[in-house]
Amino acid sequence: MRRPRPVSGVSVAVLVVAGVVSGWGAGEAAADPSSAGTLYVNHDGACSDTGTGSATLPFCTVQAAADVVSPGQTVRIEAPDELSYVESVTLTRSGTEDAPITFTGAAPFPGGSPTVLTPKGSAPALTLKSVHDVHIQSLGIGYPGTDAVAVTGSTGVTLDRLSFRRPVPSGGGTGTAVSVDGASSDVTVSRNWIPDGYAYGVRAQPGASKVTVTTDVVTTPRRGGIVLTGTSGAAVTSNTVAAPCATGISLDGASSGTVENNVVASAPAKQSDSCPAPTAPLYSVSADSADQVTSDYNAAANGSGTAARPRPEYAWADTPYTTSVSLHDATGQGAHDIDGLNVPALTAPPEHSALIDSGDADAPGELTTDIDGAPVVDDPLVADTGTGTGTKGRPDRGAIERQDTLTVPGDDMPSPSRGVAPFVTSVRTDDATTSWGKPIATYAVDFGDGSAPVTQAPGAPITHTYTTPGVYAPVVTVTDADGSSRTVRPAAVDAGTTAAPATSLSGALATNTDGQVDAGDAVFTVPQPANAWEVAHRVLTFGDGDQENLADGPQKIEHQYPAAGSYTATLTQTDLLGRTTTAKVTVHAADAFLPVAARYDAERTIPAHGVLKLPAATVHADSDGVDAARLRVVASGAKASGTLTLYTDGTTRPGTSTVTFGVGRTVSNEATVKVTPTGAIDLYNSGSGPVTVNVATLGLQSHAQFGRTYRPAAPVRLLDTRSGTGGHTGAVAGGHSLTLTVAGTHGVPAQADAVVLNVVATTTKGSGSLTVSPEGTVNSGVSGPYWTTGQTASAQIVVPMVSSVSGKVVLRNNSKSSANLVADVVGWYGPTASGSTFQPVGPARILNTRTGTGGKVAKLGAHATLKLKVTGAHGVPASGVNAVDLNLTVPSPTGSGYLVAYADGTTRPDVHSADYTSGRPAAGAALVKVGTDGEIDLYNAGATAVDVDTDLLGDYIPAIVG
Repeated sequence: MRRPRPVSGVSVAVLVVAGVVSGWGAGEAAADPSSAGTLYVNHDGACSDTGTGSATLPFCTVQAAADVVSPGQTVRIEAPDELSYVESVTLTRSGTEDAPITFTGAAPFPGGSPTVLTPKGSAPALTLKSVHDVHIQSLGIGYPGTDAVAVTGSTGVTLDRLSFRRPVPSGGGTGTAVSVDGASSDVTVSRNWIPDGYAYGVRAQPGASKVTVTTDVVTTPRRGGIVLTGTSGAAVTSNTVAAPCATGISLDGASSGTVENNVVASAPAKQSDSCPAPTAPLYSVSADSADQVTSDYNAAANGSGTAARPRPEYAWADTPYTTSVSLHDATGQGAHDIDGLNVPALTAPPEHSALIDSGDADAPGELTTDIDGAPVVDDPLVADTGTGTGTKGRPDRGAIERQDTLTVPGDDMPSPSRGVAPFVTSVRTDDATTSWGKPIATYAVDFGDGSAPVTQAPGAPITHTYTTPGVYAPVVTVTDADGSSRTVRPAAVDAGTTAAPATSLSGALATNTDGQVDAGDAVFTVPQPANAWEVAHRVLTFGDGDQENLADGPQKIEHQYPAAGSYTATLTQTDLLGRTTTAKVTVHAADAFLPVAARYDAERTIPAHGVLKLPAATVHADSDGVDAARLRVVASGAKASGTLTLYTDGTTRPGTSTVTFGVGRTVSNEATVKVTPTGAIDLYNSGSGPVTVNVATLGLQSHAQFGRTYRPAAPVRLLDTRSGTGGHTGAVAGGHSLTLTVAGTHGVPAQADAVVLNVVATTTKGSGSLTVSPEGTVNSGVSGPYWTTGQTASAQIVVPMVSSVSGKVVLRNNSKSSANLVADVVGWYGPTASGSTFQPVGPARILNTRTGTGGKVAKLGAHATLKLKVTGAHGVPASGVNAVDLNLTVPSPTGSGYLVAYADGTTRPDVHSADYTSGRPAAGAALVKVGTDGEIDLYNAGATAVDVDTDLLGDYIPAIVG
């Protein structure tokens, strides 16, 4: 999780390396000039192409620097996080012999990859146009479509230590990595890595002169590795060309010059569009060039032993030669060439290889370091067979010099490597060894915190104090007496702050653009921690057995819970020193309401003590994450009195009731019932005779779908025909209807998807029932309550408004006689983030005044109030609940009256939660607001004491949404 800079760790006890691979080393790079002579390019942050290119306000583009650079200046192209500059740069400004212009890439950390310049479109990444005295070094060249670097009409140009990327596939292998035109001279192409995919690695056109190609690696060129045509005074020295699909090194068109110390290694290949000439000679000098070219000390790695040569090694004056001996016998060239080798083309020669110490130290263009910046050294295990006056022996052939193998033990690293800043660390300097038996000359340690590197002879440890918290990438370089070195980059040093970084976590339910809530889908927010660099890793456990490892930076993580419930999510954050901090949040994953156009879905007769199973499809509960269904149940035609109990299929039948019925009477009630994962529910008839039931689905509760939240309200009277409230005065005649505006008034928003009404029929002149429907719908209503002549009957009804466009409901008196109607709104469902989500429970009987359940063993007296605790038990949270879903039953009344259920601590409203008549048990659904103390009040408005049963079906908690 650390991001300050990339580092590489060392986990083995002993590190052994032969040579330096793919680094840029010290080499022959010119020292950077003073800051006054440096232009900076860095588009990672504040930059300006119209400024001066200072370190504090650099140029944004390389071209901006190229347009203003002057002799003696260096353009330093910064590369934080290996930034790539996507632009095709053309340089038209020149330096002087004493004050050249230099462009250099800057690695993001010692030994890291260089800055990458990626061409834009089909133009080269870099074009040097009619310039002189220019050095380009330490740059990456990215993915060209055709040519990568083009030198045109220029002199005094050096292209050193460029690392090329493969061309884009659409390039078709037609481009050249380095192209020199015929008007250019005195051009040096040195120590470059050129991968496969190019038609040519380095190519000079007729007329070019003094082109030196030295110490480069070219792999799998398609039409030629190093091809100089009509080039005078050329020097092709110490290059490695691997697996060319054409000639590896070629001079033609009346070229002149030398070819020395090179290695061209073939590989079996079949002819194809991308490999047109896999059997072409490894080296080729044309007839018009043969008299002007000298070739010696080269190697042709073209098989070994008696194996058949897959291709000619030479073509001299257009005549092929299969071996160096045959070439020398015929032409006098290649007197010291070697062939028939199997060599690793892209690594240093193996110990005792004929390539070692066998080159010409005086070859034109020969460098004192190899492609990786490692020095030319004498291998004491191999006899010198080369020539020349090199100060440190004869060079190896090819671009990579065999080095002394230095072994740096794993404990030669900063130890300890972590601690609270400031802390002291040290590096051992007494136990590195070499395979050549050379003495160790120096240990050099760059501790990576901006302090000056420390270099000393072996012996005492090198100590250092990290004073500032941070993550640092130390570099340890061990050098032997001949200059061979081994650089290791240990695991990062972690200098921690005094205290572990704090962490925080918040959770909310997911919402969509319509304002609906997925009540089981939590969105967790994890902000960027303080001192984020110090954080090693973070893991978020969701409380349901799942967890997720978090990436760097601020995060939003969405998680779908498998079921409704309360879950504690925990964020555990571990810093680089192993210290752990945690943050927790409890998420109430619950249900959102999905209204269903109300119509009766099933009519069945349940035998005495029988059970009716209602499948998921029947009650519309066969969709994602449905945990409960809101049903209206009508019982009629009973042959004996009894109760109906709704419960989850496959569970033990609870001791609760939903509908209480008598012989020959029609009664109804609503209830929310939990469903199985497949949606099935059971309906039990406790009577000793059959009863017919009609079941209508009013809505579903789902934890995996976007739905509506509930807003409980203090009851508001919408209609009372006795007083004219609601605009209707006088009893409603039998068979007649009235229309009542609900949505868009009395605190109910126009976009409400369902409303919860308490409706009452009173002063009834005959038996009948009430149907409540959204205006403008057909067969989309439910009936209830039912009454007999003179009876006052009430019901709480959820009215889905999904089919209504007016926000109005229609109340129809289905009696043949008149009745006064009363309606109160007690809540509504809608797409609002400020609403509440539902948690189904039980069902559980939380009050029975006959047995003492609920804490009271006595009837509820006339005009008396009973306080009932509804939170903190039966799966209901102890706090935060603002409404509960109840069923109230008066099992054996001896008088007439009604119950009122309301929030404790509030004024008692004039609503009927359950109307009862002497000798006739009654039941009523009630979505009731909860007092701040977690209690509700039950008031008996009748003149006689009654027993009361209360069944808990679920609770509502305000949704926390994000």
